[in-house]
Amino acid sequence: MRLLPRDTSLNAVASALSLAAANYKPVPQLSSANKGTDIANMSTSDASQAQGRNSTSYQVQSTLTANNWTATHNTSNWGVPSTLFVPVESHNKTSVDAEVTSKLASSRKVGPGGCPFSDGYTPTGGWDALPPPTFPAFDPVRATIMRYRQQQGVNLGAWFVQEGWMEPRFMSCALHSKQSEYDLLRGFGTSQTGLTSARAYMEEHWDTWITEDDFAQLAKIGINTVRLPIGYWSAGPYFTHHSPFERYGEVYELSWRYVARAINWAAKYDIGVLVDLHGAYGSQNGQPHSGLDSGKIEWYEPFNQALTTELLVWLAKEISDVTNVIGIQLLNEPQNRESYWRWLPTAMDAMRAASPSAKHIPLYFHDAFNLAKGAAFVSTRNDFVVSDHHAYYVYTPADQALSVQGHIEKLDTSITDKFTRQSKVARGNLVVGEWSCALAESSIRNSKNRQQDQREFCRTQQEVWQTKTAGWTFWSYKMEGCAQNDGWCFRSARKKFLRNDFSAWGSELSSALLGAVSNITSDVLGSLSPLLDEISRIRLPTSSSSFKSLFAIDGIDGDDGEVGPHGFAHSLYTPTPSSQPKQAERGVGGYTSLARRQVQLDRCATQVAHRAFSDGFYTSRILASSTTSPSRLGFATQYQQDTFQSYVDAGIFKRSEQSAYNAQFSAGIKAAEKAIEAIVASYARKA
Repeated sequence: MRLLPRDTSLNAVASALSLAAANYKPVPQLSSANKGTDIANMSTSDASQAQGRNSTSYQVQSTLTANNWTATHNTSNWGVPSTLFVPVESHNKTSVDAEVTSKLASSRKVGPGGCPFSDGYTPTGGWDALPPPTFPAFDPVRATIMRYRQQQGVNLGAWFVQEGWMEPRFMSCALHSKQSEYDLLRGFGTSQTGLTSARAYMEEHWDTWITEDDFAQLAKIGINTVRLPIGYWSAGPYFTHHSPFERYGEVYELSWRYVARAINWAAKYDIGVLVDLHGAYGSQNGQPHSGLDSGKIEWYEPFNQALTTELLVWLAKEISDVTNVIGIQLLNEPQNRESYWRWLPTAMDAMRAASPSAKHIPLYFHDAFNLAKGAAFVSTRNDFVVSDHHAYYVYTPADQALSVQGHIEKLDTSITDKFTRQSKVARGNLVVGEWSCALAESSIRNSKNRQQDQREFCRTQQEVWQTKTAGWTFWSYKMEGCAQNDGWCFRSARKKFLRNDFSAWGSELSSALLGAVSNITSDVLGSLSPLLDEISRIRLPTSSSSFKSLFAIDGIDGDDGEVGPHGFAHSLYTPTPSSQPKQAERGVGGYTSLARRQVQLDRCATQVAHRAFSDGFYTSRILASSTTSPSRLGFATQYQQDTFQSYVDAGIFKRSEQSAYNAQFSAGIKAAEKAIEAIVASYARKA
């Protein structure tokens, strides 16, 4: 096995790859005042003045000598780490967030980190609340809606992949830098008592960090997607083999059960789940969110890539036929090396071969912070692959030097143009899988109204991602110290910065949703049933004689089950060849006359036009009327392509007719959306 060059530090790799030009995401750090001032011991007013904030004092992250971030990450290559604010009550005693108080708190300690001892953990509600990892029968109609609709979502970070900057209290007994999941495991040690205690500690976290109620609340405000970061270790002890996690394998005996339960909770509220491989064998970027924080990047070794592919094939086989799994992301934020781009198609093809359902599961990949290269990769494939870009404007020297108004202007102009252009290259298969409202202190220091300017910055991003991509997921839903870090924490940013129009149909419906489902239950669909019923009854515009003739030719009676050659969704997942015998195509001389041939060609063109228009119209209607929060088509070109391919496979249309089909499909979507928008506006006014 060929080893990497000896110098695999993050700084060296960053220098070689010119990452200063990218919006790269290092670990955000706790703030420290200028000239080494220890603001943890300041009075509230003095600390507030030092930080440019009001009525709060702050704790400084302790210096980690050998592992200090700035000691190993040159600012010119990596930018200035983002600031986190942690409130302090007095005398270095950090205020306790009730949500991170552990039931396993114990005076007895284990391991070199002095971690809490435990002899086991029982899930809230007992073991019946943590069933084996099984899923309901696959529903192709619902899966089609969830996978092709526009996405408004959040990341569920620090749940199954630990990140110290997001949960310093939970990671308090970790070793080394206290940033990665492996650091936490090392804090417990490898004795049997340590392993048992670590397992209990992690299981309590998986059980309580995010609960079913969180999914209910997300559905209530119109969030329809979650990105779920996992590590290879999350799949269970077997997948820890040949990795540093192997000696802690028993800690993960039940981890996949918790992941499966999260997916099933999301399904209960019509929320799609993108399962994101955040931590890969060997570390794809050397950063703590890959599970290790040694700074070594060894994923590019063929052995580690092969292990990663094996895991991804297992995931494809395991969850491709889960209705609300909207995709599998192959890797999170890898270093931008050519071998990554060579590995991607090989891994994707292996996943596609895992099972019949895996042929159709959307496969997401990170663009390695190269938007154009990610879009170009999508254009080389016809299957449902999606490029994921992460947009942060806080790290690089250029970002640090730009004012908040400068960032807003740039978002409105060059960034909008760039995403418009690259989305077209990627046939619309482009999402922003991570973004935040965070700004560098230098960007907002001279602002006359910080909150207003940061709100405008955040909402401008939201508008760009909503209109120029197929979807977005905010980083992240939850963290310790959420109220003080509203740039990073969705639960706080939603109230202070973001627009509340998380519904795909805009702010009017979002407001109505908040009122209609204030007492949300598992049967949230019933709350909007009058609206959904009205949307489901909109009909094709058939008043003109031309459309009447189209109906007569194609024999369509207005049933949306006719979408596609075998019914909505079924044609995409279970295409069936036409049972009608095919006639050999005759040459021009075989026709009675050229006039007759022209009539037949015109008739075929008319059939394609009508079928395409009705497909677009009914697809929009189905998406808007069949889920908790009305959806709309997000991956429109991919959906058109896949639907048309099902017609070709069934022998109904010819490849040469695709352009005509696409044009009329788009026209059908526009007609339906115009009608739906009118209904939504009327409903919102009444609500």
